Amino acid sequence: MKQLLSIIFLTALAACTPSEITKIEQELTLAQQQRNLDAQLNALKSLNEYDNNKWQALYLETLNASTLLSDAQRAYDNGNIVIAQIGAGQSKDINNSLQADTLLRALSIDYPLTELIDELVQLHTTASKNEISFTSFFNHSPSKWNTIEINQKLLAINTKIKTITEQIETLQNIQRQSQSYQAVLVEAKRQRGLLVEQEAIFLRHLQQQFSVLHQAQFAKIYQTVAEQLNNFDERVVASMIRQDQNKLIETMQHQSELLYNIDLMLKQAGSERHAEFEPFYLAYIQLLNKPKDYREYVRKGEAALTLFEHAGAPHNFYQQYQTLVSEPLTLSDDLLAFARSQNESKFLYRKY
Repeated sequence: MKQLLSIIFLTALAACTPSEITKIEQELTLAQQQRNLDAQLNALKSLNEYDNNKWQALYLETLNASTLLSDAQRAYDNGNIVIAQIGAGQSKDINNSLQADTLLRALSIDYPLTELIDELVQLHTTASKNEISFTSFFNHSPSKWNTIEINQKLLAINTKIKTITEQIETLQNIQRQSQSYQAVLVEAKRQRGLLVEQEAIFLRHLQQQFSVLHQAQFAKIYQTVAEQLNNFDERVVASMIRQDQNKLIETMQHQSELLYNIDLMLKQAGSERHAEFEPFYLAYIQLLNKPKDYREYVRKGEAALTLFEHAGAPHNFYQQYQTLVSEPLTLSDDLLAFARSQNESKFLYRKY
């Protein structure tokens, strides 16, 4: 029975008059002008059955675009936005249909996910890595460090931390429970943590280097003051160490300015590492500056020296830092393709 119906259909189709074929071709042209994928496919199906040699390539291409879009719509209905976006984008590349645009616009609500993916991808470019890299400061003494360069890097890394944090919060406020959102959020938090730790390791390295360079000098002056206060008036003690203290202040001017600027930059940038760094900076000021009250200097100086001694303990901060910066981005190829497709479709999103 089925074979009989097929024979009857083909016979009827073969019997189509030239005017009827012309009408179908006109319907196809109108469907193309209106970018109606369904109407194009219907017309091409008939034309291909009439003249396979002439219409098969275009028919199969349009059928592929329709199949991709149908699969994408089904994925979207099931909450799989990654497959939906990639499929809809591929369909649009083959056939610039209104149906593809409709689905891609519906997916525009997920563009904040793409913005976060883009930020994470950008973070791993050579230019971005160079912008926030502290590697060069592990190879030179703090006396050779450029204050402006350090400030720029601290500002850059804290700006990235802040941006990623804001984008994470945006995603968490979107009522989506898809695996794609969770996968990107997990990786974003991991990358943010790596940035935080990179900054922390650099600051610990700085403290270690300052302690190694200056702890002995501070201890010498401190011990002199503590010993002489038992035998002389404060004014006499001050005159006895004034020359050594002035010389130390002069030789450490660059380091003083460096620490001051770093402490200020961390505070202005809203870095959470400021709370960890400030006690070291205050201990440094306590030990270096000429006090108004030398007995108070002795009382507070002991704790400051202890902090310096602790900060100067041996650690291979360079190796720790290199391990952190070598951590790769672990987003799947599908998520990266999703973001690329969304960016290609961005012109359809009115709010972006």
